[in-house]
Amino acid sequence: RSYAHAEGHDRSWCEKCGGHVLTDHRNTYGIIDVYAAIIEDFTFTPTAHVNYESTIMPIKDGLPKFKDFPADMGGSGEMMDE
Repeated sequence: RSYAHAEGHDRSWCEKCGGHVLTDHRNTYGIIDVYAAIIEDFTFTPTAHVNYESTIMPIKDGLPKFKDFPADMGGSGEMMDE
């Protein structure tokens, strides 16, 4: 299932459990945002946080924190403090 969260940002979720699977940003950023945690045996080492301005809880891990997205991905490139 999916719905348009905002213009150019379509969210999809699992029909069995209701879990969020991906967000399709192809029409705005040219990417599909798939949640790595749902891919079994996927080795992933994060290098930054995006959309940190709307974080629910602070994450103090020393990684760069972008207010929205890096400039090369269409964002402001503005960084936020930990």
